[in-house]
Amino acid sequence: MSDNVLQTLQRLVQDVIAPDVRELKVRQDSFEKRVEERFNSVERQISSLEKQSEAQYKGILAAISEAKA
Repeated sequence: MSDNVLQTLQRLVQDVIAPDVRELKVRQDSFEKRVEERFNSVERQISSLEKQSEAQYKGILAAISEAKA
């Protein structure tokens, strides 16, 4: 009898739970990939903004220097 219960539990895990776990793993991998892509996009945007800010700052300093001269 206990063998029958163990076999039933094993089939349940193989037929029901294992596919769900695999599906969740695939969905998690997909989600992680999207998050990483968006994070990288935000990093690129921040880098671009930093470069623009630095260029504007240097332009302002140059203008101030010219005004003093």
